[in-house]
Amino acid sequence: MTNYLANQGKPWTPEDLKALERVYPDTDNTTLGRIFRRSESSIQNQAINHGWRKSDAYMATKPGCFKPGLTPWNKGVPFSPPGSEKGRFRKGQKPHTWQPIGCERGTKDGYLQRKMTDTGYPPRDWVPVSHIEWEKHHGKPVPEGHAVLFRDGDKRNFAPGNLELISRADLMRRNSYLNLPEPLPQIVQLRGALNRKINRRSQQA
Repeated sequence: MTNYLANQGKPWTPEDLKALERVYPDTDNTTLGRIFRRSESSIQNQAINHGWRKSDAYMATKPGCFKPGLTPWNKGVPFSPPGSEKGRFRKGQKPHTWQPIGCERGTKDGYLQRKMTDTGYPPRDWVPVSHIEWEKHHGKPVPEGHAVLFRDGDKRNFAPGNLELISRADLMRRNSYLNLPEPLPQIVQLRGALNRKINRRSQQA
């Protein structure tokens, strides 16, 4: 059996380099590799090192390009890398982190969430339990741009009277004044509640 890489790794002789220089411009690298019993990359490396190029006549044949009407050998053949089947989920199989609808989990901030749908998109599937409970008692969804807070600070106390609906704008302002020394936060909070109550009555008048 012919070893077409018999010279691979061996130093090039001056005679072989001279012969390669002569035939390289008009011969494809695959054929040259067989002639000199070296890899195509070895042929290409010598061409780069010596500045040899393929001739215009050779390049006019568009080597390496598909000619019009030629069908690739792998057309219509599904590609499946060897071993990839080990990392696939079988039909109906769920990842080990999957949880059914109705399960609850705690966030890193201590809030409780409940899985309401199973779309595979966590921000849509998991809903804050505080929102669920608020909607249950008020018969409508939490308005966009609003949040539900716990009046007593207990994030597991879902009693209707402990859930407060607040706009995110007010929440931002509240978080800014909570860092003030006592009793300023309470004064600012009472003033904000009073202003909101006055505004509501003005709108109803």
